[in-house]
Amino acid sequence: MPSTPATRQAALPTLPAVAPARAAKHRDFKPELARAAAPAVPSPARAAPAVAQPAIARGPAPGATAVVARPPDPGATAAAALRPWETGLNAGFRQRIAEAERSAEHAVDGYALRNPASGALGRYQFVPMALRDIGWMNADGGWTEAAARQGVTDEAGFLASPAAQEAAMSAFLARQETILDRGGTLAAAGTSVTALDGSSITLTEGALVAAAHRRGAGTLARYLAHRQNTPDAALTPAQRSAFESVEARLRGFAEVAYASERPGNRVMARRGGPAA
Repeated sequence: MPSTPATRQAALPTLPAVAPARAAKHRDFKPELARAAAPAVPSPARAAPAVAQPAIARGPAPGATAVVARPPDPGATAAAALRPWETGLNAGFRQRIAEAERSAEHAVDGYALRNPASGALGRYQFVPMALRDIGWMNADGGWTEAAARQGVTDEAGFLASPAAQEAAMSAFLARQETILDRGGTLAAAGTSVTALDGSSITLTEGALVAAAHRRGAGTLARYLAHRQNTPDAALTPAQRSAFESVEARLRGFAEVAYASERPGNRVMARRGGPAA
């Protein structure tokens, strides 16, 4: 009977199952390894530095820079200490005018003063006629462009501005000098006249300008003509009062220094040029 794969397989002897060889496990290798290895020696502890040092060495911190005080500017200090009338010419003369007008004794040195009776304004008691004479006010009582250039457009603005009043005073003094020069009155400076009471009055340029400020150039010219040409002519009470007022200014300002407010204009005035 022919053999088949199944019969052939059945004819083979059955062999017992043999497990693959496996090395015996040594469970005690760790102790053996420990005994063979050199014992570990701990690293010595790092001693802490006595003083901790920064990682980056830095130089000593610079000391605070001393602040050097700048010495004050003498010019600026002096300018800040000056009062408004002391910043230009004739400070002493202007102060005496304010004292004579009794305005210096009022608040803010008289700059805000208004005379309710005459309408005179400010430290130097400008009447409307005087302001018209220097071109600051027109015939209708309005303030002109000349005043506006000084920041003045009305009465309140004029009274609030010492600088504008000082500018007006400079214009007024220059104008009076020109008028007095044209009329020949300034030529009397350095001479003397006999006063109404018989005493002698020495005439100075500043005193003549001060008298013109008080009573006007016309009244001053009439006074000098009376005393020089017709001293015995009778005077009305009004004339005598006006002349006494002129004499008070001539005496009161005889010793007050005065410098012309219109340098170089005197020759122009004699030639009939424009007033300062």
